[in-house]
Amino acid sequence: MDLEEYSRHGKRPPLARGYRFRVNGELIVVEQPIVTGREVLTLAALTPPEQYTLRVKIAGQPPRKVSLDEKVDLRAPGVEKFKALPRDQTEG
Repeated sequence: MDLEEYSRHGKRPPLARGYRFRVNGELIVVEQPIVTGREVLTLAALTPPEQYTLRVKIAGQPPRKVSLDEKVDLRAPGVEKFKALPRDQTEG
């Protein structure tokens, strides 16, 4: 199930066997509908997760920061993709 496709049509994704989303353009597939920021970064091979800042893009909204232990429901309407950036040396 491609989350970007559902987001484009303004629909909430149903419960499914797998959820596809992108992190920095790379396609990731998970079986569970709820993931943490740490899981997203680890699945995208961005480790250690503490060295990255993760943002989620939701249709019609500006990207928002996702903390490492924050849970993201992939079935929420409008979830499109994630963007991860290396933290600056000065960031906590």
